[in-house]
Amino acid sequence: MNFWIDKEKEMLPNGEWTDSYVFSLIRKGYSTIFTNITDIWYRMDQLSIPEIYEDLFVIGISIFALDKRIDRRKFEDCWTRNINVNIPVLKIEQWKQTEVLWNNMLTFLTGDKWDIHFRKCEKQYSKRENSNRIHLNLERCNCVSLFSGGLDSYCGAIKLLEDGNMPCLVGHNEYPKLRKKQEEFTKTFQRLYPKQTVKFVSFTANSRAPKNSQGENLVGTENTSRGRSLLFLCAALSIAGILGENVPVYIPENGFIGLNLPLTNGRKGTCSTRTTHPYFLNRFSEILKCVGINNPIINFFTFLTKREIVGLVKDTEAFKSHYGDTISCSHPCLARYNKKGNNGYPVNCGYCYPCLIRKSSLLDIKDFKYSFPAETEHFINQYGESEKASDLRAVISAVYKYRKIQDSNIQSKIRLAGCLTEEEVNKFLYIYKSTMDDLDRLFSADSKIKKMIGE
Repeated sequence: MNFWIDKEKEMLPNGEWTDSYVFSLIRKGYSTIFTNITDIWYRMDQLSIPEIYEDLFVIGISIFALDKRIDRRKFEDCWTRNINVNIPVLKIEQWKQTEVLWNNMLTFLTGDKWDIHFRKCEKQYSKRENSNRIHLNLERCNCVSLFSGGLDSYCGAIKLLEDGNMPCLVGHNEYPKLRKKQEEFTKTFQRLYPKQTVKFVSFTANSRAPKNSQGENLVGTENTSRGRSLLFLCAALSIAGILGENVPVYIPENGFIGLNLPLTNGRKGTCSTRTTHPYFLNRFSEILKCVGINNPIINFFTFLTKREIVGLVKDTEAFKSHYGDTISCSHPCLARYNKKGNNGYPVNCGYCYPCLIRKSSLLDIKDFKYSFPAETEHFINQYGESEKASDLRAVISAVYKYRKIQDSNIQSKIRLAGCLTEEEVNKFLYIYKSTMDDLDRLFSADSKIKKMIGE
């Protein structure tokens, strides 16, 4: 399937491109790709940002839109998509040499066949004529950290503050009420670390269906959205680039989720992100180096389990203040298990894959109650064979098999998940086994699940 990305919607392809679809990206008027990131740059007193960082964000949001709008069911195996795309960039010479690198990296990230091409563009998306009256002062910030509102990113922010840093926390505003929680967390950080600066900025990004040269909309959407976290990273890098070419970007994520081994054979085409897998981060850093972007990307939790991350900061006042309010759920604003609804407020369902990992990481925290309590036995009886319980069934199955599996078999699975050194394979073996032990401990405390895992 062929696509073009344009910064001016009247620039439609023709001739050999009559079967392609066109995404448009403009600040004013109708656009099929839209974001408020330019307002953040503008409030940072940038009449235009460095061209290479603008290009990076345009590439990131283009991949995000393609990933979200191309339905996998349109392809032969209902999963692997063939995506050919032309993306406009300002620094064409730098980006042209990275096309093969992008294609290889994105194939790993999304599980599709990519054919990215860059073409010269003259229009600067970030350019403004006059200074902004509203100022966003991030001058004292010495690093940028992704801040999803989840437990890992919350602990990551605390670690940065405990180490004496002054972070700019960047969030992707998917749910307004989730953003309200993130703002509350930031206010608490600033109160507890008054001598340091901590800022929170949130950007929006979304896409509508593109049109072909006959004006027909592309039908269907995709819910896997692996490209979302790449967009998140590109946005953070654009802000870091304004602060300084060597300002680091932190992407706090525990090693188990970063590794992202499939729980069952039926989940080898998993929908979960691979953006914190070392192979992806190394390939992405290679692309950045090729085009002269020097901001390092760091995950200081790469070789830690979620429970170990909690253990690093659990005694701090910041952790105690809001750890129970953090949101790790796959679908936090959907009342998936609550017929009465949740009034739109994000909650942790307690039974999706990320929620189960979160639960197991908090086993040592006294008096912890999950923000959305439910009895496992009732849940299994009500949803046992339905899609709503698929994550729970998969994790239970994985724990059951883990009890019988050899270390060598686990190492083979780790190697298949992405190219790693033997040292990294052994570190991830420890992470995998430790996390599965935590899940085993969680399930062993539940009489219903104990029977299901063979006790």
